[in-house]
Amino acid sequence: MDSSSAVDAGLLALRLAVAVIIVYHGTEKLFGWWGAEGLDGAAAFFARVGYRPPRVMAAVAGLSETAGGVLLALGALTPLATAALIGTFVNILLLHMRGGLSRKHGGFEYELVLLAAACCVALAGPGAWSFDELFGIRGDFSGWGWGSVAAGVLCGVAVSASRRRGGGAGSPGDIGGTRAVNEREDASAAPQQRPDGGASARLVSAARRRLAPFGRGLVGAAVLALGFEGFARLGLIDRQLLPPSSVILPEAARMLVDPEFLGEVAHTLRAVLTGVGLACAVAVPAGLLLGSYALLTKALTPIVESLRSVPGIAIIPLLVLVLGQGLRMEATLVAFVTTWPMLFNTMYGVRGADRVAVETARSFRVGTLATWWRVVLPGALPLILTGLRLALSTGLTVAVASEIAVGTQHGIGHTVLAATHAGFHADRVFAAVTVAGLLGFLLNSLTSAASRRLTGWGTREAS
Repeated sequence: MDSSSAVDAGLLALRLAVAVIIVYHGTEKLFGWWGAEGLDGAAAFFARVGYRPPRVMAAVAGLSETAGGVLLALGALTPLATAALIGTFVNILLLHMRGGLSRKHGGFEYELVLLAAACCVALAGPGAWSFDELFGIRGDFSGWGWGSVAAGVLCGVAVSASRRRGGGAGSPGDIGGTRAVNEREDASAAPQQRPDGGASARLVSAARRRLAPFGRGLVGAAVLALGFEGFARLGLIDRQLLPPSSVILPEAARMLVDPEFLGEVAHTLRAVLTGVGLACAVAVPAGLLLGSYALLTKALTPIVESLRSVPGIAIIPLLVLVLGQGLRMEATLVAFVTTWPMLFNTMYGVRGADRVAVETARSFRVGTLATWWRVVLPGALPLILTGLRLALSTGLTVAVASEIAVGTQHGIGHTVLAATHAGFHADRVFAAVTVAGLLGFLLNSLTSAASRRLTGWGTREAS
């Protein structure tokens, strides 16, 4: 047997070993085979350790383990199978993390070995003795392997982060938890909890609670990346025009450490922040006035609605003639487009202010400006910040679009335009768009966090 055949035989043995173990536990959950309690017992265990909804999570876990194990044994759709199994092993490993490495004390050494085996198959491919080889896709695992490992790790971390506070760990020898419901060890034989165990548990729970939304977002991003990868690799569209995620994401990472591109990002961000700042300076005072005086609102509504209906792109030629193609043109366009969400959210916030508080201020003869500052503006602040969040996302879109439409010499739009001219580098185009999306996500997250911090009492959103 030559070295290549020996490697293929080793990969087959590794696949079968992992598949037998994981299918065993998956069928325990789904069907109650091998003396287990089935889905009811698995759901009870999942509820005990903090997964919600427990029955759905137990069914998803059992299906992932069973389907992933069968696919791994066959060597079919190996990236999908290994991603499912890696996510499962990472989740279980994190569940047993507090027990340390030793399995004797409820540690994660067993899951760590299975995780390493699944990663090896993901990166090396299933080998020649597989269905993937039979269908001729064996040689294309370089990007898929790293993608499946990344997706599995992200999904496993996200699912673990979604566990509710107070959930415990499963029994040391139970990868899926179906036996843990019936096992009740003598309390005297259990290891004594360390004095700092309660504090550590609280810290872990707090960290998990804070990371849960982030983890769910990573799951969505991983699913989107895998879906885009699969669609691109179907070959329905030329890869020169639609590269897969495994090409786009590394290029985006390279651009994020490129000082020249970061300068372009800074230019676009400067235009967005300047424009939104100008919009706030105009829209918030105007919204306070229009929201406070009905007569003024009726008089100015036709003008406001007419200006609001003008597409931002329609005034680009005028702005270019007056202000040129630089930062001033972009910031002015962003200010024009983002004024309206800021204005209307401020108006709605003012109209929804606590009328009892306003009348109380008037009864104590508090001045108009002081009433606005101390009563009306704090009551309207939740909706004003919602308008700011909408304005930032809209402003980023407008800034990049104007850079492309005008052909400016700076900004993310300039990077996209340059990549389309010099032989159309689709990977660079999609990478720049991805970075723009990440920038928008960052702006939205920062604004949402500031809103929660400043206006914890306010839950209203603009329609």
